[in-house]
Amino acid sequence: MSASNWIQALSEPQENGIVVFISGFLFALGIYHLLLYYQNKIKSYLFYAIYALLVLAYTFHRSKHFILADMVAGYHSSIEFLYDPVKWLYSTVYMFFALSFVDLDQYYPKFTKHLKLFLKSGLGILGVLLLIAIVLHNKQILDIAYNFGFLPIIFILSLYILYLIYRSKSPVKYYLLIGAGSYLLITTYSHYLTYTGRPFRILFYGATAFEMILFALGLGYKQKLIYAEKNLWQELVIKEHKKNLLIKEDLTKKLGEEVSHNKKQIKTLKQEKRIAEQKKLALAYSKQILQLRLQAVQAQMNPHFLFNALNAIKNFIIKNDQKKAVVYLSKFAKLIRIVLEHAKLSETSLNEELELIQLYVDVENIRFNNTIDFMIEIDDDVNLYSVKVPPMIFQSLIENAIWHGLAPKTGKKKLSMKISTNFPYIKVIIEDNGIGREKAEEIRLQKNRTLKKESMGIKITEERLAVYTQAFKHKFKINFIDLYDDQNQPAGTRVEIFIPVA
Repeated sequence: MSASNWIQALSEPQENGIVVFISGFLFALGIYHLLLYYQNKIKSYLFYAIYALLVLAYTFHRSKHFILADMVAGYHSSIEFLYDPVKWLYSTVYMFFALSFVDLDQYYPKFTKHLKLFLKSGLGILGVLLLIAIVLHNKQILDIAYNFGFLPIIFILSLYILYLIYRSKSPVKYYLLIGAGSYLLITTYSHYLTYTGRPFRILFYGATAFEMILFALGLGYKQKLIYAEKNLWQELVIKEHKKNLLIKEDLTKKLGEEVSHNKKQIKTLKQEKRIAEQKKLALAYSKQILQLRLQAVQAQMNPHFLFNALNAIKNFIIKNDQKKAVVYLSKFAKLIRIVLEHAKLSETSLNEELELIQLYVDVENIRFNNTIDFMIEIDDDVNLYSVKVPPMIFQSLIENAIWHGLAPKTGKKKLSMKISTNFPYIKVIIEDNGIGREKAEEIRLQKNRTLKKESMGIKITEERLAVYTQAFKHKFKINFIDLYDDQNQPAGTRVEIFIPVA
């Protein structure tokens, strides 16, 4: 076949089966990616499927040798009436696909927001114009609006968006740049040939097929990156969990050795003491020390808190929220390490204790969408490094304030710690603007829950302070004060803790 015959054959894609091939190709891609969207709920798949099916609706009826074209042959005039609306629609869906495909809102959020608003407004205008055209039976309204209004604007926007995509750091941007750029150039040239009386429609169909193939490859590559990233985060979580298990095992081993050592001391005390009452007191005292240490470890390693934190990390990973997952995982891992390390200490500096409390509140606050305003105020005369306190001594009080006072509250949630010198004490005030202790008790009673967990945490705190301060001249004090507003309504709770330093 001569070159002129080849050109003649290719210039009539409706006659040589190319339209049939492209239509089947678009139908297969549209249905396949519609099923992928149903399975993965990723918007890029949905936009791609709608775009493919709209292009199919624009092309399939043109072939004279296609069964679907024969089925709609009697509605040719109606189909021609919808040419411009269909092109308007698939151009709009195309833009939505491009934005979603490269996640442009991560790089240019303001522009993306305004562009989406423009596209949605365009759909509204299209609906109004289509209604007017139907009522007036005038297709020319749609033709003028599309060719002299929408098409020039969308063409300029497409070029600018391609430029923004080129500047972005999206790993799949070149799939879209090559596909869309080739499509724009080739179809523009094809439209030029059509308007100059030299139609060569094979260019349009070839550009469409090439673009759809590149987009499909890009979607597949993007899905591969998503799965790889999820697997990486899962490996990191597992790795951190294994590290924490090793720390826990080491702590358990050391506690066992300490218990064994204390048992030997008790045995020695029994042998040395001659008076039965002295033996009894020594045994009771040693037993109390061991129980308090075990209870302290259990209070610090709250299984409910660990489960909620790990579940929050899992949800961030599932939602592909990389930033929140990184921040939460880092803070959670650091908190667990510090808690496990402090569990074997009898005392720590007030500075380290406040750092731990800040980290604990940060971890809890992420799960509350950062709605808790937490503040620590320290008087200038307080030496945070020389003042010693039992480790995690304030955690249960902070936890009570968050879960029983602030969690049920609506509106602004405030939590504060104020540290000052009140010789011979260090005075610590923990204050929240929650619902108050009476209301919290009512809520728990309605849910058939008791105050056992809260009172146990407070009891352990008091017992630990009692043991810690037994060698001091002055004893500790804890005061619980209910706060009320001007209308005598509950306005929160204040806890005052006095820890002796001499």
